[in-house]
Amino acid sequence: MAMFFTQLKKAIFWLSIANFFCIVGCAAIRIEEGTFSPRDKNYIINIPETGKGWESIRIDKEDIALWQKQYKAMIAIISSNIENKALSPEMLSRELFLGLAGKKIISKEPVLVDDQSALHTILEGRMDNSTLKISSYVIKAGDKVYDLVCWAPSGSFDYIQGDFENMVRSFRYMKE
Repeated sequence: MAMFFTQLKKAIFWLSIANFFCIVGCAAIRIEEGTFSPRDKNYIINIPETGKGWESIRIDKEDIALWQKQYKAMIAIISSNIENKALSPEMLSRELFLGLAGKKIISKEPVLVDDQSALHTILEGRMDNSTLKISSYVIKAGDKVYDLVCWAPSGSFDYIQGDFENMVRSFRYMKE
């Protein structure tokens, strides 16, 4: 268990480093009535009910990270200012998966999330001898990019995917 948590910390660190658009600094985590609304990030999102085992944790540059102990799963939301507006969701998505070995893309499709263009990718890959299944949505809205990412060991991913998809459906971009 301790080894997996160490690997998970490395995965979170990798995710933070790979996303070179991350904003420096941390805002306080504010969750009210199941809704997360970080200051100056221009979005709101519902988080899973606490009875489902998700715990809010602060790791590094994520707006919020949720840990699910039973399934050893993580959900992270990262928002960043986008300097080069010509970057496509495809190019931004590639940055999320740098350092992941043996990548196998299961699906990749353009979608709309709250009427904003996004790229939804599901893939499997290895990190530190663990096989992970990852679902990500890269959303471009205004001058920001929002990375909504969920990962778990391949064998437990299906148990938590519904919670993540519910979060994605609840995402609301708030224009400045």
